[in-house]
Amino acid sequence: MQLIEQEFHFWELYQNNDQYYLGIAVDMSSVVSCWDLVLSAQEILDYQNMGRESVNDLAQRIIDAAYKGDFSMMESRVASAQIKAEMQMTYRTWRINQNA
Repeated sequence: MQLIEQEFHFWELYQNNDQYYLGIAVDMSSVVSCWDLVLSAQEILDYQNMGRESVNDLAQRIIDAAYKGDFSMMESRVASAQIKAEMQMTYRTWRINQNA
């Protein structure tokens, strides 16, 4: 797994072979919740064709839905515990390498 794109304090995009994962922070004013999500085949194609702009658009749609109380876009695609652990380890390794 590798961290391939990020928008600081908002989202990180990870790739593990052909699968992509989005770590996103949803700021609901009084609390920030973090979600680790599996991207669909279409969202992966969108990223491959349009780059980080497609991830920004996806993240904004997720945030907009959450502000309306609709968490279904997140709940329907939550990454497994194993994938979440891999994402966290990848991020920690990336941070250590940034400080080296």
